[in-house]
Amino acid sequence: MTPKSLEPGRTPLPRGIAAPARRSLAHAGVETLEQLVQLGERKLAGMAGVCPRTMAQLRDALDDHGLELSAG
Repeated sequence: MTPKSLEPGRTPLPRGIAAPARRSLAHAGVETLEQLVQLGERKLAGMAGVCPRTMAQLRDALDDHGLELSAG
């Protein structure tokens, strides 16, 4: 489980995300779970390197922090 951030809005992405997905997220400027929420599920699922396993890891991390992806 990813430790909860001490700074609201700065919750880091979980460790263990595959390198291709991490690079795609970094290229899109996504460094935190809060930025991931703003990106939306549809855009996230269409990114290079984001496979079903990565989506599950990200959803688990979001759930742990009381966040959820928007449909967009």
